[in-house]
Amino acid sequence: MRSIAESIERVITIIGRLSSWSMAVLLIAIVTQVTLRYAYGITNTALEDSLWYLFAMSMVLGLSYTMTVDGHVRVDFVYQKYSDKMKRMVDLLGIVFFLIPLYAFLLWHGWDFTVKAFLRGESSPNPGGMPWLWLVKGLLPLSCLLLLVEAVARAILIATNKRRKDGSKRHGS
Repeated sequence: MRSIAESIERVITIIGRLSSWSMAVLLIAIVTQVTLRYAYGITNTALEDSLWYLFAMSMVLGLSYTMTVDGHVRVDFVYQKYSDKMKRMVDLLGIVFFLIPLYAFLLWHGWDFTVKAFLRGESSPNPGGMPWLWLVKGLLPLSCLLLLVEAVARAILIATNKRRKDGSKRHGS
């Protein structure tokens, strides 16, 4: 089970690293859009819409990656005082009782949200805007699925008390 969980984390890490490059593309697109607008008086609705598409992609696909690197937010002033065993217990209970039910709910409703947008052929409401808004909405259930898979992998690794290659505890440290 642990090797499957580690494989899942490797895949999620690849997805997270790839999605992080969308931030570089987003930065270039913002600079281009601002330059066109203020230096040349040109507005491009499709380019403006693409900024939102890129931002959405980087944020929602980065959620599961954040969990693999233990970067999610905690109440650290309380959590830091816990023993390693208590940290693992809190993490495991949080995953099982809060994260998995919440993201299963969001996946279920996000899928319906995406299907309805797809069936309507939803696109940007702006004249000349980007098509395929349903594709961006499809990132919601995709990110929920990735986070659920990562949550299961994380729970397995926490339960097996996995250590990092550098010897430090990865989960619950």
